[in-house]
Amino acid sequence: MATKQNGSVIKSFEILGLITHERPEISASVVAEELALTQSTAHRFLTTLTSLGVLASYRRGAYCLGPRVEELGRMEQDTNPLSSVVRPVIRSASDDLNESVMACRFSTAGPICMAVAASHRPFNVDIKVGTILPLHSTAQGKIWLSAQPRKDRFARLGAYTLSKHTKTTLHSVEALHDELDAIRDQGFAVNRAENEPNLGAVAVPVRSVDYEVVLTISAFGMINRFDESFVETAVQRLQQAAQAISARFL
Repeated sequence: MATKQNGSVIKSFEILGLITHERPEISASVVAEELALTQSTAHRFLTTLTSLGVLASYRRGAYCLGPRVEELGRMEQDTNPLSSVVRPVIRSASDDLNESVMACRFSTAGPICMAVAASHRPFNVDIKVGTILPLHSTAQGKIWLSAQPRKDRFARLGAYTLSKHTKTTLHSVEALHDELDAIRDQGFAVNRAENEPNLGAVAVPVRSVDYEVVLTISAFGMINRFDESFVETAVQRLQQAAQAISARFL
């Protein structure tokens, strides 16, 4: 018998999920409307989370993320056993490739950056830990989608908007499925300026002992450097990194 989940904890995290880069502050009215709560219940959740330091209020009736969240974020990076394995591996891969390398884990919202090793180039693409990447227009997202059976992909993409971020973004479901089949067969994915103009990436899966995709490792940088020769070199080096992570932790 499954353990019953705590509804108040779930609701608290749903409230935190309402805060985004586009909406850094929320109010009791926003919480009540979007989560179908009464004003009094929404206010009680907000004041409780504020008293714990999870939220902070610097303007009357407005709430943003509090210092406790930042503290927990730093602690997660310092103490997460998987992160401690991943960071030196991607640092080494970044140094070898002279490009930035990131590791992503998966969530229902899309791949989440869990660690980044920036290249030593004068200018780098700035990806922050915690950034959620689109599924259909990034190499990392395509790796995860390619590992799913076609029927599961259709179910997932049916509720997903294939936004056309650039002129090279695939926004046809059938065309995307064909590419995902090819990615599954070849074992890597390439992003050729599909999510951001002039930016490219190549990603490979990190698999568990059960052969499930649990992470991605990817190199990313300016698209003009991601020619076929570099992609081939990057795939080989990233696959070595993926194997090292699997051997040490998974």
